[in-house]
Amino acid sequence: MKKILFFIAALLVCTGAWAQDITGNWVGTLPIQGISLKLVFHIEKTADGYSATMDSPDQGGFGLPTSRVAFDGNHLELSAGQLGLSYSGTLANDSINGIFRQGGLQLPLVLKRSEQDAYPTMNRPQNPHPPFPYDVKDVTFRNNDAGVTLAGTLTLPKGQGPFPAVVLIAGSGPNDRDETIFGHKPFLVLAGHLTRHGFAVLRYDKRGIGASTGDYAHALTFDFAQDAAAAVRFLRERKDIDRGKVALIGHSEGGVIAPMVAAQDDAIKAIVLMAGTGVKGIEVILYQNEVSMTQQNLKTEDIEKLQRSNREIFESLSRRPDALPDTTVLRSQLIRLWEGLPPQSKQGIDKDKFIRSNLKGFLSPWYRHFLALNPSDYLLKVKCPVLALNGENDRQVSAAQNLQGIATALQKGGNKHVTVRSYPRLNHLFQESQTGYVDEYARIEQTLSPQVLEDITNWIRTQNN
Repeated sequence: MKKILFFIAALLVCTGAWAQDITGNWVGTLPIQGISLKLVFHIEKTADGYSATMDSPDQGGFGLPTSRVAFDGNHLELSAGQLGLSYSGTLANDSINGIFRQGGLQLPLVLKRSEQDAYPTMNRPQNPHPPFPYDVKDVTFRNNDAGVTLAGTLTLPKGQGPFPAVVLIAGSGPNDRDETIFGHKPFLVLAGHLTRHGFAVLRYDKRGIGASTGDYAHALTFDFAQDAAAAVRFLRERKDIDRGKVALIGHSEGGVIAPMVAAQDDAIKAIVLMAGTGVKGIEVILYQNEVSMTQQNLKTEDIEKLQRSNREIFESLSRRPDALPDTTVLRSQLIRLWEGLPPQSKQGIDKDKFIRSNLKGFLSPWYRHFLALNPSDYLLKVKCPVLALNGENDRQVSAAQNLQGIATALQKGGNKHVTVRSYPRLNHLFQESQTGYVDEYARIEQTLSPQVLEDITNWIRTQNN
């Protein structure tokens, strides 16, 4: 009898261990520089695994998409590529104990189950609302080379056409067709403005996101360029589109993708690069790391030391982006990086988890290829008119560094139809801002600067005359 009872008890314990449920709402508080920042993760089960959104209520950010959610046994891995953050933790007794990572920041974060679910309404006055003074169509198109179907929205001026057209290309991260971030929908606003001024505009969910098929997690920048080229082909096959007047507008990573497409397609009418990069990916990431560490008030000498370690790691990763790096060497580099962290950055952080978390991020194919990517290789081949824009408050893509890189490469390639503009006070999203830091995005009601909307529209119209 005792043996039977013991077996039942053991079975119950094992069942409990294997039946842990990660779905639901998880709330934690992140201690940053003497303040507490509340974070909420909403995790759902899907046919392929799990999906999640994130809230940062204290910053006014709600429903932020994540790019990867993995739960194995009791270990949770979650990342949001667009925000450059990740979380790794262990589930036990309705509590997740782990590490939050963003840029050079590494902080302990304990999440607890919560009933919180509703998102507050945020004021986004520029979002267009029906009835629209233009036609709105849900469309799909194929990238046959990759075997994926992209789903999007095509807005068309009233009338027969054919109309000049624009393809909108989103930045890095799991972006939907509106490039939704912090409650803002920049591509919804941009598409509405352009279509009111006579342009057909196609915007679409990235592969594997929203209603689009495909594998987002393993896609590279080159794959997203293939998808953008497929969008152009789709428009040119339509009778209501002027096939000789198809332009591209790319934001952030989309500003790298647009030159990739135009370098291979001489029939592209014009391209607009919104906070596009003009320097190698390594330099972009190093700039973002420096901004993050400066915001954390690290000492100048500590930043310089950490940046030397970061550069060593990035350069070794980018030398052979198609091949997996030697994990033993990479682990040694991460140990040196850990040892170089100032005491306040190590507070409450486990060394092994720090190394594991960074190792996983650095092994990402997209990340390694982005580090090696040099936009100049494509800008040199672009012959169509180019408008390059950046905000001087951009803390993700340096305006001075990248606009100069873009202009230099285009000039070297013989392109004489180049316009470069920088805007004081505008951030990476082209909002009028105070600091330009990411934590300010959600608090700003403006989605896109009206001046930028007018400048883009007028410039593209000029190219079509």
